[in-house]
Amino acid sequence: MNVCSRKLRVVRRAAYLILVQGLAIKCYVCNSHSHDDCKALETKKGDYLEECGDDPQGHKYTLCRKIDMYLDMDFGPLHPAEKRVHRACGFKESEVVVDEKDCYYKSGYNTRSWVCSCKEDGCNSATLPSTTALLLPLAALTAVLRGIY
Repeated sequence: MNVCSRKLRVVRRAAYLILVQGLAIKCYVCNSHSHDDCKALETKKGDYLEECGDDPQGHKYTLCRKIDMYLDMDFGPLHPAEKRVHRACGFKESEVVVDEKDCYYKSGYNTRSWVCSCKEDGCNSATLPSTTALLLPLAALTAVLRGIY
């Protein structure tokens, strides 16, 4: 093998590694249940930013997710009523999106969750979009008033 083809192979391999490395999304990954500073993510922000890669089943992570969970019932000292924040990598987009920021609301027994996803590096650091946080109660009030009149 000549020197020129060896250099070309090294350059190709380096370009491939840079491209693959550059395509992986970086998300904040933490849970306020185990890391209280995950709620606001104001301090130690860099500690939680991770390159996502693939999940254990081989799915390629393509988005970041932030979930604001409200646990409504108090089950004692280990499971109090509280607000938790969960930030993670994700690959499955929701089919139930209620706004332009790819957010939706869901609830179940003892929990209410506001789930948002985004596709830029580090995009799951923000708090709830202020417009959405304002419009959700306004939409609920409008629905109630339309039912009355």
